[in-house]
Amino acid sequence: MRYRKLVLLLISCLTAAAAIAQEPKFQMSTPIAINQSGVFKVLCLRNGNTMLLHLEPSKPILVKIYDSLHKLKASREHGCGELNVNTFKTSIFKGLFEVNGQAVLFFQQLHLTRQELVRVIIDGTTGRLVEEKMIGQSKALSKPTQFYVMPNKAADNYAILYSTDAPQFKECDVHITYFDSRHERIKDVELDVPRNDYDFMSVVSADNLPNGACITLGFAKLEINGTTSNIGRDPKNSTYLHYLGIYYIPKDSLKPRSQIVDLTTDIYPYYSLYTYNPFAQSINLLLLSYRDAFYRNGLEFLPTSFSAQLLLKMDENTWDLHHAWINNKIATNYLRQRTDTSRVYQGIPIKAFTNSNGLSTVVSEAFNRYQSVETNARAVVRETYFGDICVTQYNDDGDEIWGTILPKTQYYKSYRKYYTPTEMGKRWQDQDLFSDLPPQVYSRQFASLNTYAYNNNHYIIYNDLKQNFGNNVVRPGDTVFTLDAANAVYYKIDKKREVTKHNLLGETPAIMEYKTSFIEGADFDEQRGVYATLIQFKRRDYTSLRMAWTTLD
Repeated sequence: MRYRKLVLLLISCLTAAAAIAQEPKFQMSTPIAINQSGVFKVLCLRNGNTMLLHLEPSKPILVKIYDSLHKLKASREHGCGELNVNTFKTSIFKGLFEVNGQAVLFFQQLHLTRQELVRVIIDGTTGRLVEEKMIGQSKALSKPTQFYVMPNKAADNYAILYSTDAPQFKECDVHITYFDSRHERIKDVELDVPRNDYDFMSVVSADNLPNGACITLGFAKLEINGTTSNIGRDPKNSTYLHYLGIYYIPKDSLKPRSQIVDLTTDIYPYYSLYTYNPFAQSINLLLLSYRDAFYRNGLEFLPTSFSAQLLLKMDENTWDLHHAWINNKIATNYLRQRTDTSRVYQGIPIKAFTNSNGLSTVVSEAFNRYQSVETNARAVVRETYFGDICVTQYNDDGDEIWGTILPKTQYYKSYRKYYTPTEMGKRWQDQDLFSDLPPQVYSRQFASLNTYAYNNNHYIIYNDLKQNFGNNVVRPGDTVFTLDAANAVYYKIDKKREVTKHNLLGETPAIMEYKTSFIEGADFDEQRGVYATLIQFKRRDYTSLRMAWTTLD
């Protein structure tokens, strides 16, 4: 009898262990009663909860909380007061992250001809609205203020860059305010900007690394004033000298380090990505620039540009600067050898990573826009293409050591605007929420890609057609014209630089079934290796929105 009980107990334990081992890494919620319109944001919290936010113009903010077992825990609506949801069509989304177990959102809105920065705090357990407060305001309509929110995950705090620029009066005020985990101001740091030496200034980027805050300012000085009125045909127009101001504030210091870099006339700073190199104790700045150019179209000269990536390496102690051009040469050679073409890869950097050994990885995406011929039946159609993915790795000196091209082609159509590289590459910092028509606002959230580094692997997540699953640069597959018929997939690049492609949400999709991930409505739990995303689940004529979680291994 005792032997029989032991056998039954052993079988029970083995059965439980098998059930745990066979537990799928992908989990999907039941359908969510939510409008298939507007903008969605997702945040993974350190306590294991997942927060889903739904934003629509002139409607309350909907908040849903899922617990660590991915069960719906709370659902609330917030009409807000300081944050005016009626101005969402002109508001700019400035960031969403966690501080002290709470979700913190930032919006830039227009109020009585002044730009305001509004902070909204939501409890990460109950979804309750904790606070909404205006924490920044421009002085006047003629003196606009730029706001850059800089989270610091390592210290559970954040900083905000305030930049006020009035060109006609040669005024410029740039300073950083630091906040602790209780959202209280702890210090202010002024940046010494040589405003009288230049004609124009812009904020290129602002990031808060574990070791300090990094700010990049673009300066321009008029060298030659163009006299022609036929700007589209004559390439000899106004010429500006371009400079780059680099500022670094160590985490325990109130004194910024700075230096000015001459970029020459034909290099214009667009935006930059910062990483910290612990191996060399240096700061890497990858600057996306473009060179102005003209191409001939019949008898016309039309303006165009070519992207250029400049890597600047600054020693954290001596502040010595070295630079190198990242031209994706290895990836371009990879493309040429396999496709027998002379085409050079042109793309925009989406994300940069630097590991503990000083090896940096840059993930870029081909980007171009094309305006088709307008007709009465097809007027003002603006078309944007998101193309192949380029992965380039370079060493501590900026020398390229490995690169590859991964096929991807997505088509996006709008009747109101083009989407610029900085909008798609830096969605977290400076995104016009509702600047397009409602159907395009909704579909835009499926485009482009997300990329993460985890356990010495790199993951690139996007939506693709089922028939493109086995594609490569030789057979790139079909262009994704409608993301309603696409499924979420990802490329995995391991430490041996082997590239594999996987379905993100379960095994091979069934016939007439599509699970499309919201690229803008997703987040990655770096502690657990879990990717959380809102998905559009479609089975034949039935469509619903659901939350989904999958483990990246």
